[in-house]
Amino acid sequence: MAKHIVYLKTADYLVLRLVTFMVKKAHITINLLPEASDASVFQIEEKIRNEAAIPWCKNIETVSVEDNDESYRRLQKQGIPSNVARNLLDLYTE
Repeated sequence: MAKHIVYLKTADYLVLRLVTFMVKKAHITINLLPEASDASVFQIEEKIRNEAAIPWCKNIETVSVEDNDESYRRLQKQGIPSNVARNLLDLYTE
């Protein structure tokens, strides 16, 4: 929660008012359709950024597309066995 002090001059009186702005962000994870495998990462990111209709969304700050194989390799590099890594990804993407 960000707090800002606002000074207002009213009829020769300096008024101090504390204004509170709520800052919230949403993190959304989506699973893409099989058809997305034919598109490049750049195309998918641009399509989401330009065409997403999300209630209460002022703007989309970041969009990142992650390939499941890359996630699998990252898990293996951290010492997670292959079958466990694959099961985690299967659970995560269902």
